[in-house]
Amino acid sequence: MTGTFNETHFDFAEEIDRLDDRIADLQAEADETEDGSDQEAALLETIQTLQTQRKGAIWACPGRGGGEDAHEDDDFPMWDEPVDGVTLGAVRARTFANMENDLESDPNAGSGTSSILLIADGTVEAPYVGEDMRDAEIAGAVGKLHPWYLKWAEGRITALMDPEGNATSSGTSPGDKPTKTTSTEE
Repeated sequence: MTGTFNETHFDFAEEIDRLDDRIADLQAEADETEDGSDQEAALLETIQTLQTQRKGAIWACPGRGGGEDAHEDDDFPMWDEPVDGVTLGAVRARTFANMENDLESDPNAGSGTSSILLIADGTVEAPYVGEDMRDAEIAGAVGKLHPWYLKWAEGRITALMDPEGNATSSGTSPGDKPTKTTSTEE
């Protein structure tokens, strides 16, 4: 995809392990903070976001979920083959600005549309993307994927856009302490 940079292949099993480690680290930090504090609330919110992303990676990883694998799930026919991972890329500023302009000018754009467009534009190689697909077809396929996978993919693409080179974090810079946010999209 010409609108991406910092393209990275993400192995689902490695992502599950990365998320497990990050969740454990944040839980240990939350256990050491004052009960009911803003810091504890922010840490618990980040943990919840990462747990959702972990579920998305588990859903996509062959043989890791408790139910059907993504490629066998009749509810998600656009994921048509087992893969160990996908390649995602950060989207360029022009692509990101075009998404925002399209959303502002479309009265039918619903909640979550920007995430779907971000993932559609940031997906380089995945079972739901074919070489002959137009942008609208890719966005349509992404919009039909499992919501937990979308949370995981959005988090990875957002991290790839981080100018501090934060491609393997949860959405905060490596040395940053999580702060209370109003968004759960990391």
